Amino acid sequence: MDEKRMELPSLDKLKELEKSARIEGSGIEFDSLLGLWKFNSVWKQGSDTEDSISSTLLQVLSASLELKKDTQNPEEEKFTIANAIRFGLLTLRFSGYANLERKQPLLPFTFDCIQIKVASLTILKRSLPTPDHKKRPFFALIAIDPKGKWLSARGKGGGLALWIQDK
Repeated sequence: MDEKRMELPSLDKLKELEKSARIEGSGIEFDSLLGLWKFNSVWKQGSDTEDSISSTLLQVLSASLELKKDTQNPEEEKFTIANAIRFGLLTLRFSGYANLERKQPLLPFTFDCIQIKVASLTILKRSLPTPDHKKRPFFALIAIDPKGKWLSARGKGGGLALWIQDK
């Protein structure tokens, strides 16, 4: 998929979609989120311009968000979640669990493991403490492209992010 040719929503369009999602819900469903999402753009809270330094850095580091169905609890709609960055052969990966809540919906998550790899060799794998349920980070999901090409969300810290589906 060629991101340069893909039509991505403008910031104004994302804000319009966000307003609608808060009132009517986004319509985003569990299965539509499954997969690997590559980071594309970020806007800091209150800014009307893309944070080009952060966006470029996260693209160079191949930042990604991966959501899979939690096979440990197949009867429940829960995800395993991973955020990762890569620099050459070095990978830093946080993994844990997530679920959908509310109508917008929110995607609260907890990372319970950090892993550092060089190529396929794990050089560090550590458990992380579990935060209080009310202090978990989350993404307020705004919209997903009808064809599943992009996903937008606002993080707990107020930043707006746009990811592209990696197929």
